[in-house]
Amino acid sequence: MTASNLPASRPDISRAASDTEKLVVLTRLLAAYPCRMPSDFRLVRPAYMQGLEGVGKWALFEAERRINQNALGHPFMPTPAELRREIDRAMEPFRERERRAAEEKRRYKWDEDGKPRALPAPKGDPEAIAKWRAMRNAQKAEAALKAESAPVDPALFADRDERKKRTSAEAVSDFVSRQHRRHFHSSETDQE
Repeated sequence: MTASNLPASRPDISRAASDTEKLVVLTRLLAAYPCRMPSDFRLVRPAYMQGLEGVGKWALFEAERRINQNALGHPFMPTPAELRREIDRAMEPFRERERRAAEEKRRYKWDEDGKPRALPAPKGDPEAIAKWRAMRNAQKAEAALKAESAPVDPALFADRDERKKRTSAEAVSDFVSRQHRRHFHSSETDQE
C-alpha cells in the first residue's frame, strides 16, 4: 500500500458503526441490488450483523460507496463475507500505516529507553538523599566512562581538539569555505 491510497483528509476511523447505521447500509444495498439468497431479510439479518461486528462507521460507508462503483464485479447484493471483505479493503491503508509506525517505533527504539531515568533528589530523609547521591554519582561515572571509551577515528578527527576551541562564527566560516571549494572544484572538472 502506498500513501496515495489514503484519503486526502484523514477520516474518523475510530468510531464504531451503530446497529442502526449498519441496517441503513444493508437496506440501501437491498433496495439497489437483486438478491441471490432468500428474499426474507429476517432470515439473513443475523449473518450480516455477525459479518459486520466491530466495523467502523467510515469503513462501512466507504465499502458501500465502493460496491456501488462496481468493486465486486457483479450486479447482486453482496454476501456478508463480500461486504466484510470490502470493509477490510477500505481499512487496509490505515492498518498498514499503523503496522509501519509500530515497526519504526520498534526498530528505532534505543536500549536506554527501557532503563529507568534518574529521579529527582528526595527531600527530607538524609539517608535517602545519601543513597540517591551515590546512585547518581555512579550513573555519572558510567556515562563519563562510556563517553571516553567511544571510538574516535583519528583520520576523520585529527584536529578534534582544535575544533573544540573554535567559535561558532569560525565554524560557519570554515564550513562555507569548504563548500565553496567543493563546488568550485566540481565546476572546473565539468568544464574539462
